[in-house]
Amino acid sequence: MEETQYYKTVYSKFWKNQTKKYGYSVYERNLVRLIADSAPARVFEVGIGTGWPIGAALKEKGIRVDGCDIAESSVALAQKELENAEGIWTGDVMEYSGEKGVYDVVYCVRASWYIPDFYQTVRQMASMTRPGGTIIFDVMDKYSTHCLNVQKEAIKEKYFRFLGIHVEENYGQHFICLWRMKRFLRQNGLSYECWNEREITGSSDRKHTPKVVFCCRKEC
Repeated sequence: MEETQYYKTVYSKFWKNQTKKYGYSVYERNLVRLIADSAPARVFEVGIGTGWPIGAALKEKGIRVDGCDIAESSVALAQKELENAEGIWTGDVMEYSGEKGVYDVVYCVRASWYIPDFYQTVRQMASMTRPGGTIIFDVMDKYSTHCLNVQKEAIKEKYFRFLGIHVEENYGQHFICLWRMKRFLRQNGLSYECWNEREITGSSDRKHTPKVVFCCRKEC
């Protein structure tokens, strides 16, 4: 099955049933605080999923949340959750044409590792943000213990397939080299701050906290 089709069907069905079971974590609460910090009127979420909990928490603060996702079933739930059938649509953010104007904040959280070329996505997010606005996203650090373990498992699975041993087919996650991302942001005129997951949550777990959050400012 093609990777994009996988996320539209299998992955979408999984999260449709699991999102609320996972709850509203400390990490997500801090992301909401970061997004809402500049008191935006309109925001756009790349990979909005079902709209919960991030979009729902922002809506409670009186913020209009638009967004997109490639999973049609998730988008239907997000439209209902956020009461916004017009601004939430099915498709890739690269398909955004700009007819709805620009946003105060454009963000992509808990989704970048499912996007093969996330650098291109960040460029698109910046084009959708008003001058002086904010672009927020999180990535998985390519050199974190968690990501190195995932890569080792992927190599093991390939070896098993080579030997003819059946293994469950998984679709890879895409990790980011932090120094490369920082250079990319500077080259594209975006100033930024960043924090690792442990700084955000107060966790001491180095093995299972691979995320790094970037908050970028689009200069006027």
